[in-house]
Amino acid sequence: MKKIYNLFLPAAALVLSLTGCSNQDPFITAGPDDTPRFLAPSSIEGNVQTSVSQSREEAFNMEVVVTPAKYTTIEWIADGHVLGTGPTFDSYFEAGNYELMIKATTQVGKEAYRIVKLSVSALADDPSFNNKEKNRWLNPGQPLTIEGKNLNGVSSLIFTPVIEEETLLADEPTEVSCVASEDGNSVVVTLPEEMATGSYRVSAVNSETERFGLGLVTVSNEKYVDPDVEQKFLWEGSQVINWGDSNIRITADDLADVPVGTTLYINYTVPEAEYHALRITTDWWDYEIVPQFDITGETPNPFGFEYTAEVQQKIQEEGAMLIVGFGYEIQGIYYEALSPNAETVLWEDDPVVINWGDSNVHLTADQLASVQPGATIRVYFESVDAEYHAMRITSNSWGFDYVTQFDITGETPSPLEFTYTAEHQQKALEQEGMLVVGFGYKLLKVSFVN
Repeated sequence: MKKIYNLFLPAAALVLSLTGCSNQDPFITAGPDDTPRFLAPSSIEGNVQTSVSQSREEAFNMEVVVTPAKYTTIEWIADGHVLGTGPTFDSYFEAGNYELMIKATTQVGKEAYRIVKLSVSALADDPSFNNKEKNRWLNPGQPLTIEGKNLNGVSSLIFTPVIEEETLLADEPTEVSCVASEDGNSVVVTLPEEMATGSYRVSAVNSETERFGLGLVTVSNEKYVDPDVEQKFLWEGSQVINWGDSNIRITADDLADVPVGTTLYINYTVPEAEYHALRITTDWWDYEIVPQFDITGETPNPFGFEYTAEVQQKIQEEGAMLIVGFGYEIQGIYYEALSPNAETVLWEDDPVVINWGDSNVHLTADQLASVQPGATIRVYFESVDAEYHAMRITSNSWGFDYVTQFDITGETPSPLEFTYTAEHQQKALEQEGMLVVGFGYKLLKVSFVN
């Protein structure tokens, strides 16, 4: 197994290069009152980050040289947890992205640190969560469906808090049982109502008690707000529903801009009443959009239902939709739509280290069908340790370049943006899509803004 620290200049060689042929070691006189200094490895000079990518099957190995060595304690810290002490670190990490801090502290409290940006990839068959922010925003005290893949057999999730100075999270993990779907593409879990809010690193545990890293999630009491989605209200106010005495009427004209297939939502509260029932019908009360049911503590709030083609036709024929029933109060009726200039994801999966023919990402013509000429395509990436770093975006046949090959440097922005032209659209159709290729970087996401 190749050890990570072999990629760096050995410590003895580095010290020799610093001192040259002089018999006088400039660091020999460092004493207990001096600020600690990192002499090796040279790849993390200053406090700048260095990036290391590896599989979860590989151990991460590193050795540092710090002066004044006699008076300095070295800690290896990730997510606010001290994982080890001393100049040498050798450990396995679950899949995920980490900022590993190497902290040197003298006896009188003077400090210095270095950061290693560590990316640990899962194996192809490992359980994983998808990386959409909404999927990783979890509310305690209610059933949650978390999407992913290879989740068959996962029986529980372990939530380990990320310790930050401004949070009061306990330093102990929380294990919660879960139920995986038959296809393995999701799990349902209910977090304890009293669970502290903040960031957590999640591990999946299967029936054989094996653990797999699933990355970071946010636990919050706030509802997730998608920055690219806005709520468009059909009605707002405060209306107690009481059969014929007080209903809410949404006309066909009110619904004219709502696309078929959209989910309509009702925000409501449930005051004291003899009973609580909800029904959604048409203006003549002869077509059930949502058949009458009893509102209970298990009824979702907001309550959602689909605006189908059949529903649209019936409302147009009869003129309106009625929200009726008894024993509840409505505050709003709305649907969600993409905000102007919203970002639409074309590809977002487990990050892929791009390595020419060995690992590229193919965007099909079907995936690109919704991208209009003039749209901005965004390519999110990060560099990894490699001999060189180059990106090229080409056609499926490698015969037409959307973005000509270029070297990735510290000045290259992420996301990389380029304009999708009419010629690009034509080539995508003719040559079956687009390839993101190159070497020495990890592809995170591809999206567009029309």
